[in-house]
Amino acid sequence: MASRLLARLDAAIATTRQPIELACLRAERAAFLARQGRLDDARRTVADLHARFALRPHPAVSAWTALAEGICDYFESMAPHARDRLQRAHVLSRAAELAPLRVLAAAWLAHLELMASDMTPMAAHLVEALRDAASDHHAARWRACLVAASAYHYAGRADRARPWYDLARQHAVADGDEAALSSLMFNRATLQASQARIAAVFGCADAADAAALAHEALMGVESTASFEHGIGGASLPSMVPVVRAQLLVDEGRCAEALALYEQWFERAMADGQARLRAYFLADIAWCRLQLGREAAARADLAQSLQAVAGCETDDRAVAAARIAQVLAALGNDAQAAVWRGRAERDLAAHRAEQQRLAALLDDALAAV
Repeated sequence: MASRLLARLDAAIATTRQPIELACLRAERAAFLARQGRLDDARRTVADLHARFALRPHPAVSAWTALAEGICDYFESMAPHARDRLQRAHVLSRAAELAPLRVLAAAWLAHLELMASDMTPMAAHLVEALRDAASDHHAARWRACLVAASAYHYAGRADRARPWYDLARQHAVADGDEAALSSLMFNRATLQASQARIAAVFGCADAADAAALAHEALMGVESTASFEHGIGGASLPSMVPVVRAQLLVDEGRCAEALALYEQWFERAMADGQARLRAYFLADIAWCRLQLGREAAARADLAQSLQAVAGCETDDRAVAAARIAQVLAALGNDAQAAVWRGRAERDLAAHRAEQQRLAALLDDALAAV
């Protein structure tokens, strides 16, 4: 499926004769290629722009190049320094009074800050993007609307997330940005998957409801994979398989889940998912135990126990609950009870975080 946005950028690049405008368009194109997973092509463009403007920097080119480089860093491995690049783009565009680029950088900063659970600056950059972006600045608006939707969804307020998802889709379609639509589908599916996992391991819903949640999330992930294949995208390729693996575990399809984990675990670590190491290893231990591979399960469990402190609160809660299940199945009831208690405390802390985030969003977005 050809991208309308990419075709529009290519047409503009082919017709412009103004060197600065051409360089900015090339940086914008590089950012899009990075979101498609075409990182080598994107980085070649960024390197060329750095070389061309090394001796005579131009603020607009520097700002656009910083934005493209930050997006490359994020889609390569969700690297923390991606945020530094985007902050540079934001600062440079503000100093040069490049409002469209400033609000685009603000929207991307809000996204990275949400991923890092840095909620106060996330809300500030989100408000900046939504308040200052022109109504037809679809690139800034779809990203900002998706951040608002994802933040509300993470906060347990799917009802408030829904209209923001709808707005994000409208702006992505208007921009002809198929990569944005894929991102929207994936973010929504992964947040559904997270809720389904909590319901499954903590019994937050009855068995039928928990199974329905997991199935719906799995269908969302499958749809994302099909759409991504259709548009030729390949960004962070381990993301969809490992989410699929998690949901297959909840459906009791341990052999299928384990095959995916064994294929994609190391790539997931390289793609920036190391913070979920304990979470994945606890799942793997559970699957191997269900398949009669007790010695391997014990080894995975030991690694999961070492890594659990590095998880975010919600992921730590689910990892601890899965660890408790593995310990109970191994006959270690005392330790299972300890980990179950830890899981319950982490879940309570996560619920409190959700309430604070929902209140923060309500206050911040009231003005926009």
